[in-house]
Amino acid sequence: MEFIILDNEWHTPYCKINGKCINELIEIGAVKLDENLKEISRFSVLIKSTFTKKLSSRFQRLTNITTEEMLKDGMSFEQAVSLYSDWAGEDAVTMTWSNSDLYVLLENFRLRRRINTVPIIGKYLDLQKYVQNEMITLGHNISSQVSVSNAALMLGIPIDGIDLHRALDDSLLCTEMLRKVYNKERLLSYVIDTRESDYYTRLTFKAYIIRDLNSPLINKKKMEFKCEKCGRDAKRMTPWAFRSHSFKAEFFCKFCSYKFIGRVTFKKYYDKVVVKHNTAPIQAVPVKLEKDKSGTTQVN
Repeated sequence: MEFIILDNEWHTPYCKINGKCINELIEIGAVKLDENLKEISRFSVLIKSTFTKKLSSRFQRLTNITTEEMLKDGMSFEQAVSLYSDWAGEDAVTMTWSNSDLYVLLENFRLRRRINTVPIIGKYLDLQKYVQNEMITLGHNISSQVSVSNAALMLGIPIDGIDLHRALDDSLLCTEMLRKVYNKERLLSYVIDTRESDYYTRLTFKAYIIRDLNSPLINKKKMEFKCEKCGRDAKRMTPWAFRSHSFKAEFFCKFCSYKFIGRVTFKKYYDKVVVKHNTAPIQAVPVKLEKDKSGTTQVN
């Protein structure tokens, strides 16, 4: 088995065809490894922009790729992906640091070839997810996504002399991180096949909050609440209202007289609906006593 660690660099020129800015590939870099993570070969190409003759100053500062370098050494997108496909082969497991590279590749293939797949990738693994989970196993405190450079530093890998935000160097840095935490059995459990018919539909599906109470996606049984005081069924006392991404209503427990607000959120993902519940007690309104000019106590 062979592994490929792939990284891409892209800029965001305005595309007249789409009427918006797009993520256009400018550089592809990759390292091919055998099953023991020994390096087999490297790949690196620059791609000439189709949509602009000048790279933004921000992109040039970030990557050190100059407009002159891109125009002189860059090749067409089709030439670049053809060379990469020949180099990569068909059976390697491709890894990228998070799946953002997949989104960008897909955007470019949609724009260039009018296809909704990334044909240069078959078996795939989200390296960021794998490395971070292994780091947690090793005792690192990680609560959110970590950048390539920060993850390397946490693993004790020096980044001096590495040209960050250049595709090949980032791939090489990811290779060192993989070697630090490599467990073949666990690694293979993260591998998925992007050639499955619904993979890219699933990848690009945008989860959304269900707002329609009459939606067939809503299971009304999930809108029932139990009293958090005594554990018995509570009765809904008010109609459902949708506020702040949740359906909200007041509930009353006739067994212990506990009143509370029940909130339920339905979020639709590609193949499931996730339901979340929470409750809050209904606070009694405090009685405010005031005296009028005659000295009579008034209740407000």
